[in-house]
Amino acid sequence: MRVAWLLGLLALAGCARSAPPLPGDSVSADGAVALSPPKFSTVPAATTPEDAPALGPVESKLFAPELVMEHQGAIGVTPAQRDAILKEVERGQAEMLHLQWGLNGDKEKLVSVLDTDKIDEAKASAAASRVMDDENRIKSAHLSMLVRVKNALSPEQQKKLRELRDGARAAGAGKDGG
Repeated sequence: MRVAWLLGLLALAGCARSAPPLPGDSVSADGAVALSPPKFSTVPAATTPEDAPALGPVESKLFAPELVMEHQGAIGVTPAQRDAILKEVERGQAEMLHLQWGLNGDKEKLVSVLDTDKIDEAKASAAASRVMDDENRIKSAHLSMLVRVKNALSPEQQKKLRELRDGARAAGAGKDGG
């Protein structure tokens, strides 16, 4: 249960959107964080990693902890690296959970301001600004955790992991002829 929750919390959001993002959209209800701006599309979101849209410029340089965990044997993660990565993920998880509470509280306040017949523009703008500040703090914490995970890997492990990730994505793209 804890691993599933952790994976859900740390998954990078790659959801396709058909409308511009609003305050509160870059951090989903399950804690997933979009580091790159969302891609606008009417195509349904991917259901498997192989069906996922191309990685953004930030995501392509980093490795999600679940990817490292999935390929730990193939890339030769040492016990010391495993312990260091687990420590960083637990640290990041705790920080992001704390920040998510603040974000959800500020989202509630924004919704309350917007839930009137005549909206006070200054109050709405201030509430939206707090939500966006919360999102930026969550994105920053998430990015920091991903940087620490990458830094725990050797250049050779990073290269192998990149090849495994890109190979799985290419294989998934080849399934439908594209």
